[in-house]
Amino acid sequence: MTASLVVPGHTIMHLDMLTMSAASITVTVVLGLVLIFTWARERESTFVGWWGFALLLQAAGVIIAAPSSLQNDIDLVTFGTALMVLSEAVKWQASRQFAHHRVSVAWMLFGPLVFLTLAHTGYLSGFDNRLVVICTLSAVYNFAAAFELSRVDGEPLPSRWPTVALLIVSGLSCLSWLPLNVIMPIHEVVAVFSSNWFPTVILLTLLLRIALAFVVLSMAKERQEMEQRTNALTDALTGLPNRRALFEAADVLAQERAALGGPISVLIFDLDHFKQINDRFGHAQGDLALKLFAARAKECLNGSSIVARLGGEEFAAILPGADVGAALERAEAVRRTFARSAAIIDGEPVGATVSVGAASDSGLHSDLNALFRRADAALYVAKRGGRNRVEYLGPEDAVSFDELAGSVRAAERLLTPLPPVLPTHEYAETKLTA
Repeated sequence: MTASLVVPGHTIMHLDMLTMSAASITVTVVLGLVLIFTWARERESTFVGWWGFALLLQAAGVIIAAPSSLQNDIDLVTFGTALMVLSEAVKWQASRQFAHHRVSVAWMLFGPLVFLTLAHTGYLSGFDNRLVVICTLSAVYNFAAAFELSRVDGEPLPSRWPTVALLIVSGLSCLSWLPLNVIMPIHEVVAVFSSNWFPTVILLTLLLRIALAFVVLSMAKERQEMEQRTNALTDALTGLPNRRALFEAADVLAQERAALGGPISVLIFDLDHFKQINDRFGHAQGDLALKLFAARAKECLNGSSIVARLGGEEFAAILPGADVGAALERAEAVRRTFARSAAIIDGEPVGATVSVGAASDSGLHSDLNALFRRADAALYVAKRGGRNRVEYLGPEDAVSFDELAGSVRAAERLLTPLPPVLPTHEYAETKLTA
């Protein structure tokens, strides 16, 4: 009824089968409840909830199979064991869901149904044969779950690879039962309780189960934090980076330019007569116009360009590596493409257009703060010149900001302080406003 873990000359632990089974069940239930409670409280990751449900299935299978083996009730033992196989299948499908792949209930039930079919047709007449099938199916599901999680691309999740590694180890541990079963076979179910190696296997499996529960929870938390940060830096309507994200990107670019140099340009866009669009066609059409502009801007300003929504109907773009000519060409492409696309929106003759202000550091050693100010001034020139046009203010253009502040809007745009998000102090003087 017991097994011993030994080192040369010392016995360090006696493992009683009943005690190990009770400990395994208790710990597995607690882990499952903790994961399900975490999911129910936060409702952020169904991955955690499914993993917790799988652990409860695992415990239920053991609770059904273990007492039934003492009574030699093969049917209940088989059913309990099928639940254990199902728990591994649920983990696999949970991993597919986490990797944004379609969950298949049919494939989740396939393994347990195959096991039940083989068991009840008499093909798996002895415990040894059933154990081989159980181990093989469990290993396959663990390897499949590891494969799914290994395909989660583009997300910096530090716990992902430890989770993949533990799933592979779990699969290998299931396969390691097979040679043990050949060397020291367990012909009858009741013989499990007198096995010399089964309690040790249960202990190692339990330790892996605990480790996997912790890394699964950690991985889900990492994704949640990443999504929260992404949402904080993303404009909900257009999907573009928001003002804060643009300034953070500008901060990084400012540091890179200090080290590497190279040209850089800034564009500021403002949809023309946007208030009139909302008043005439409704805010729903106005939202469609904003989303349409965001889509066209991303198409025309691809590559390393950073396009963001500053707020309201105003957008901005930073174009690393773009000189004056390239910046004006891309700005004109955005203006032209948007005017063509926004002539009719959702069946309505909206006729939306955009004005663009451009600035570049070509021939002018300016930091990004100064480029934003100059692009902002160029946008006002475009508005004053009739809208639906691109204006560029170069180093030879002597721009008097006092003169530009002649309109109320220009005064508001140019004199309101910006939050100090960029590394230099010039933004304490002016602000890009919606």
